[in-house]
Amino acid sequence: MEHWKKLFNPHYLGEWDFTEGEEKPLIITDVTQEHVFNQRTQQVEIVPVVHFSGEKPLIINKTNAQAISKLYHEPSWPNWKGKAVLLHVQKVKAFGELTGAVRVRPVKPFICADCGGIIKGYGGKSHQEVRDGTLKAYNRQLCAECAKKAKQAEG
Repeated sequence: MEHWKKLFNPHYLGEWDFTEGEEKPLIITDVTQEHVFNQRTQQVEIVPVVHFSGEKPLIINKTNAQAISKLYHEPSWPNWKGKAVLLHVQKVKAFGELTGAVRVRPVKPFICADCGGIIKGYGGKSHQEVRDGTLKAYNRQLCAECAKKAKQAEG
């Protein structure tokens, strides 16, 4: 779906980049401060931006910055590189109305025991279901790609 809000902010993650109930497990590759035009104030502002491997960056607010800091017990944002986060959309009250906001879940995403990558949903299964299924089948949590390799190795 091409949400109308993408017209105003296509370069950064927003609620419009998620399907209903979707969670995005992502690895932080960088944290920067960038000049961004604020549609509401019609001004250019310097804002913190978290960059991810394989996904658009996210302009973060204090709520999300605090969530990442708490999740990893790491107040120094340069040390967030390489950390995994789980993003989702949550309804919040902002500017007098209820709206969807991208939020960092207060849990660490699952990491594949073989390749070290993030375990994502696959074949209609959530990341939790992939993790649980591989734990049961292979005695370790695996991403879908490593689970395929493990199945082939079995024979």
